[in-house]
Amino acid sequence: MAKGTALKDSVDVDGVDLSNMARAVVFSSEHERIDVSGFSASGANEFVAGQTDQTLTITFYGAYGAGETHATLYPIHQGREVVMVKWRADQTAPVSATNPELRGNGLLLTYGSPNRTRGEAETFEAQFVAADEDGFQFYAAALP
Repeated sequence: MAKGTALKDSVDVDGVDLSNMARAVVFSSEHERIDVSGFSASGANEFVAGQTDQTLTITFYGAYGAGETHATLYPIHQGREVVMVKWRADQTAPVSATNPELRGNGLLLTYGSPNRTRGEAETFEAQFVAADEDGFQFYAAALP
C-alpha cells in the first residue's frame, strides 16, 4: 500500500468546493463503550459497542468573499442546516476503492471563525456531526 501526502484533498460542503480553502481534515467515529462485565473468575472486564458518535472536523483558512469559507459556512451554522459534506484524498482522481469518498449529511455545530494571530495565516475549525442514522461513510463509487 502506498503512503501519501495530503496535497490534493477534495472538500465539498453543501455543493460548494472548498478544497482550496481547507488545510486539514480529521474524521472520528467512536462507538460508546458499554460495560457488561459480570462476576468473572478472571476479573476481566467485558464490553459491547453502543451508539456511534461521528465528527468531521475541517480546518479552513479564513476567507470572507462570495463562495468562500465564511459566506458558505456561517449561514449553514446559523440556520442549523443539515448539508452534504464530502472529503476524499485525491481530487484529481475519481472516487474508487483506492480513493474512497467520505460523505454524509452533517450538522455544523461548531464554527470558530475568526481566529487570527498577527503575522500568521488565519485559520479556524468547523466541526460537523453526523445528522442522520446513515452517518458518515466511505464510498468506493461516485454519487448517483
